Amino acid sequence: MGRGGGEGLAILRIKASEAHTRISLTPAIVLLMLVVALALSIAAVQQVFVEYRLLGTWVGGLRPVSVAEIKSLRQEIGTRIIVRAIASAVLLFCTLTTLWLQQHQLDVRRALHQVKLLARDILASMDQGVITIDLQNNVTSINPASTRILGLEFECVGRPLASLSSGGPPLIALAAQVAARHTAVWDHDFDVEREGRLRRIRAHVHVLKDSAGDALGCVILLRDVSDRILMEDRVRRMERFVSLGTLASGLHHEIKNPLTALSIHVQLLEKRLRDPTLKKPVDELIDVLKSEVHRLNGVLESFHDFASLQHLIVQPTDAHELLEETLRLIGPQAAQQNVDVTLDRKPAKLPRTMMDADKFKQAILNLVINSLEAMPEGGSLNLHASAPDGELLIRIADTGPGIPPEIQQELFKPYVSTKTRGTGMGLALTEKVVSQHGGRIIFQTGPQGTTFSLFIPREPIAGANGAS
Repeated sequence: MGRGGGEGLAILRIKASEAHTRISLTPAIVLLMLVVALALSIAAVQQVFVEYRLLGTWVGGLRPVSVAEIKSLRQEIGTRIIVRAIASAVLLFCTLTTLWLQQHQLDVRRALHQVKLLARDILASMDQGVITIDLQNNVTSINPASTRILGLEFECVGRPLASLSSGGPPLIALAAQVAARHTAVWDHDFDVEREGRLRRIRAHVHVLKDSAGDALGCVILLRDVSDRILMEDRVRRMERFVSLGTLASGLHHEIKNPLTALSIHVQLLEKRLRDPTLKKPVDELIDVLKSEVHRLNGVLESFHDFASLQHLIVQPTDAHELLEETLRLIGPQAAQQNVDVTLDRKPAKLPRTMMDADKFKQAILNLVINSLEAMPEGGSLNLHASAPDGELLIRIADTGPGIPPEIQQELFKPYVSTKTRGTGMGLALTEKVVSQHGGRIIFQTGPQGTTFSLFIPREPIAGANGAS
């Protein structure tokens, strides 16, 4: 239901409520005026009886009537006329008021009927299921989308929520959870059998309150997400196939080069060993063979590290100590390249973060080595750690030439690199380690340099890959 439609419906309900309040007050006023009119009528009748007895006294007494008595009778008759006029006016007013009340009541009923029709039309037009229940878990309203989503073929209003086929039990559990916590439950999935197939239903449950804020029950919102989940699974499967193709292509390229070199040098070695007239030493060929085998082994080890899902051994870790150990490892290379390396220790003390120190140090080391390789003629490298909003933030900033735009979108994919040497797996491994910790990695790059930012939750997230 859109916000505008909801506000319009609320306005109609307020107007109907105000009209109902006015109607409830008006009958009391009319009743009071009727009591007044009745009292005046009784007083007028009593005056008639008094006058009747007075006239009887005059007739029976056969005596002359004094002027004073005639004046008194005239006053009483005048009073009676006034009382009767007031009573008649009051009765006329009450009659008109009653007619107005009837007309106004018809208008209010018509307005309430329009509110009900509007609410019903809005709910009937929604593709999202809407069910309301009371505090006893009895269905008070249900829209057509709900009956279609749950596969219902009977009238549900007034029935227990448990009667809604296979969707009843999970909805009862959600309603009980909302009632206990007084907070909404979002994105709870459950399965419902419909037309011989299992459908995945996603439910949101909210507390239903009146205008005073008192709980009346629950509002249940339903959506059939079976097709969406199926499409997402297909997209993920295609992405895995694409990633597998990229891995296979990169692995083929990385393995083919050393295998080609091995094949050539094995042929040369074989030729020298078979021809005794060739007196050239074979040590050089053997060194090349060893180097290429070592290179091939490094490619396979990198691929294994990336492809395997290793469990993290998390423990409280000081980020500053981790960065200092990294700087000690790259210190000689940085000094050789005239790179000024600094560690910003503000704030001086950070809360410890649950992480696998060895794997995370390797992830940071990959970024730092990339920064150094981007500054072969010198520059500056700054490392900084902070703890904003329950996270550990590590920034690694260099003054290199920046990352080429053509590879920025694929920077964390395997075998993506601008270097002629290396396996191209460093950033892919770093992104994997950060994801295993439940974190994320972003970068900013330009001609003035590149900054990588690593965000890691200080407490391990349930369900993070490999956390133990």
